[in-house]
Amino acid sequence: METKDLQQICTELTARIDEKYEIDRDPQLAFAQLIEEIGELAVDINRPALRNQALDEESLKQDFADIFLLLSALANIYDIDIETAMQEKIEILKERHELQ
Repeated sequence: METKDLQQICTELTARIDEKYEIDRDPQLAFAQLIEEIGELAVDINRPALRNQALDEESLKQDFADIFLLLSALANIYDIDIETAMQEKIEILKERHELQ
């Protein structure tokens, strides 16, 4: 599955959930939810160092998936194709750091 296809699937799923719960997703809500999920990822990553607990790989996997879902929804609000944006950024970084 290509990233663009995955972004569209994520965007459509988020829209269907929003419709079900009558949520009007605007940029502020989408961004706030994205930050919330990044916070959950931070807690999971820090758990071994701060709580002396084992890393929960399943929780990490779910956190990354939640972040991509919400990032896709936010990118869609601004009509940004994540795959294209990443390809452009990779080229910029290669040139900047002389990695061609």
